[in-house]
Amino acid sequence: MSVDPVAFRLGPLAVRWYGICVALGFVAGFVLIERRARRRGIAREAVSDLVLSAMVGGILGARALYVLQNWRDYAASPLDIIRIDQGGLVFFGGLLGGTAAVWLATRVKGLRPGDVADLCAPALGLGHAIGRVGCYLNGCCFGHAWNGPLALRYPPDSGVIEAQVRNGELPLGAAAALPAFPLQLVESAANLIICAVLLALERRMKRPGQLLFLYAALYGIARFLVEFGRADYESRLGPFTPAQVVSLLLVPAGLAAFLWLQYRRRPATPAP
Repeated sequence: MSVDPVAFRLGPLAVRWYGICVALGFVAGFVLIERRARRRGIAREAVSDLVLSAMVGGILGARALYVLQNWRDYAASPLDIIRIDQGGLVFFGGLLGGTAAVWLATRVKGLRPGDVADLCAPALGLGHAIGRVGCYLNGCCFGHAWNGPLALRYPPDSGVIEAQVRNGELPLGAAAALPAFPLQLVESAANLIICAVLLALERRMKRPGQLLFLYAALYGIARFLVEFGRADYESRLGPFTPAQVVSLLLVPAGLAAFLWLQYRRRPATPAP
């Protein structure tokens, strides 16, 4: 089955599935945060500011990291840096940029960082799951050649041909790509599972902030495993992709912070 990354056109403007799915991911995350914020007594206005901060910081961070990783492709045409509608967002960059922006908004609003972190953690999984569907339709973050269910054949300008030639799946000079394994949907499913697990365990958390650290550990594990199926990387760090290297740091850091919050003693209450 083949797919056109462009959903529709408005005159000269091509609206791509990738941009639509990223937007839907932010909307879904906002709805989830808003509903859970009511139970925590956080005002809707504050939620709107937090989500807007996360969106701006997340997109800037995700794009910045992607451009840095692929600077040779943008040095000759720097105007393409702003073309995020064509894809090119790195999740870990978005996580870092979004976290920094939300932290600043939290300080301005006078909210507790731990409460805000736990409020956002499940929404990260939900929004990312929807965004990965955009990767599937766009032709990025794909797996190896495969003819099974949900495999898509991407157009020649998607970069899939080059990757399949590089991986020895196609001969040099091939004019059409082979169908690719829908690895994006595997990660999408993993993110949905993480979101569900966080929501199910939320009431068992003993300290503010634990839910976010649990998310970091679970996502790091999922991403590390999924990355073994990636076929689009031109270079690796030894046997690992760059995302796997980050995951190897994220998992122990998330687990250590989670356990520290779980088992640290509360400060003693001074005697009256």
